[in-house]
Amino acid sequence: MSHFLTLLKINIKLLLRNKGFLFFLVVTPIVSVIILGLKTETAIINKEYNEEINELKDASSKAIYCGNSQAFAFIVKVYDSSMTELSGYILEKLANTGMFFVCRADTNKMTDEEILKQAEKDAFNDRAGTILYLKKDFEKGIAEGNIQKSLITYEVSGDKRFEIFTEALNVYLEQLHMLYSTGMDTKEVLEVIRTIQKRQPAKEIINISKKNDIVLDEEQSSAKDKIGYAFAIITLGFVFCGVCVAYTVIEEQENKVYTRIMLSGINMFEYLVVKFVMAIIISGLQTGVLGICMYARGELDFGIDKIVFLGIIFLLGLVFSVLSLCTGVLVGDIMSANYTVFTIWSISSLLAGLYFPLDNTSSTLKAVSFLMPQKWFIKASEILLSGDKSAYTMLLCVTAAYLIIIASIGGVGLKIQHQDN
Repeated sequence: MSHFLTLLKINIKLLLRNKGFLFFLVVTPIVSVIILGLKTETAIINKEYNEEINELKDASSKAIYCGNSQAFAFIVKVYDSSMTELSGYILEKLANTGMFFVCRADTNKMTDEEILKQAEKDAFNDRAGTILYLKKDFEKGIAEGNIQKSLITYEVSGDKRFEIFTEALNVYLEQLHMLYSTGMDTKEVLEVIRTIQKRQPAKEIINISKKNDIVLDEEQSSAKDKIGYAFAIITLGFVFCGVCVAYTVIEEQENKVYTRIMLSGINMFEYLVVKFVMAIIISGLQTGVLGICMYARGELDFGIDKIVFLGIIFLLGLVFSVLSLCTGVLVGDIMSANYTVFTIWSISSLLAGLYFPLDNTSSTLKAVSFLMPQKWFIKASEILLSGDKSAYTMLLCVTAAYLIIIASIGGVGLKIQHQDN
């Protein structure tokens, strides 16, 4: 036991002398607390589309900067040379679907050539999904049934939602043409449209979820996003701190210190336990620094009790500290270990959905995401935000499962290495 404690003390001293370890120990918790303290409006993107026409200053104005343009919205940039009530009606119908973000510029004084040149520029410089040009004789074209001659649609991206847009646009245009075909003039058509709009019931948005879905309100969704970003930053600290422990193993093997340790009476199992305890210490230290930063920050409310959140961070840190420790030992070279763990961190954070929601991704990507540790921890945070306490058992089981898997792979890898040597 005395040999075990002596080895543990030596490892702690070596770790505390490592400047890289001290950097990640302090910096990543501070950055994580800054992210958790961000206000809602700056931390996340508003998830609801703006269901109205957003007016642009002129045709050269970028639609991406118009109003509350969304990160994943299908933006429709409109050059409206007609600027009539009828054109406004069509664009409002498109915006009210909730599928399209409509931005309109008044191009009444521009020629067809000027608009074509502007469309070519916007196809490269703006992030519109499509560009719609409504000509000056837009109303006349619909009335006479020459719909295709009264407008031009530019497909400027490979987004499949363009097909949905063109179908919706054609439906609304055909409805107007049918009114004209009954013998009505533009004044009468507009009167019918106004009557329909007055009688149309107000839209009510209802969340429909499956039995096991967790429904979060806007504030909880904001908190979940911030927690995801904080997880990404704090795990970066854990993986590199874990590599610092792996560095001690690599140095001990290269300098023949490992052989002397074995001769001192410590067996292989005790040696590995010391390194595992070091991973626990790393997780505890970094979680402690995070806790100090959180309480120093003062008022910090992100939907989860601070003690519970620190417990989640400790378990997440334990998984990634052990993962990077085993990776570093198996790779056997400190530079290669750094590259490897950084790659693991980057890909796992991306696939776990820490940077963007996976709701609209493929079923394959969603299935792969559940292989990532962060996915389970962000899922647990989501459950806790909804007020369900069942996440505690899940977190303990998930942590234990990952530690067993990682330790097993690491143990087999070390055994193979020693046999080869």
